[in-house]
Amino acid sequence: MKEYNGLVPPCGIYCGGCPNYLRDKNPCLGAEKHCKERKCKSIYVCCKEKKGYEFCFECKTFPCSRFKKFSESWMKLGQDLILNQQQLRSLGAKRWLEKYIFENYKLL
Repeated sequence: MKEYNGLVPPCGIYCGGCPNYLRDKNPCLGAEKHCKERKCKSIYVCCKEKKGYEFCFECKTFPCSRFKKFSESWMKLGQDLILNQQQLRSLGAKRWLEKYIFENYKLL
């Protein structure tokens, strides 16, 4: 498992578990570099650029239909983005990232 300690994107994905990040050829460098270029571009633009939020949970329409549809594909990859958002709200990004890595990767 390639280590990831970068930014947590507004959607709440753990980038270290993303297939784009883990890919050998043309790998993603994580949220701080590629949110605007990948499939998640619409989530990033809506949250960060249009509304000025750090995370989707801050929006009064969370979880909107766009977020729900986007999060469905991540459930197949083992990431519950709605749960991630709830934990980001209660823990903050730094503690959530530490907890996520510990629970999902350090104990394997």
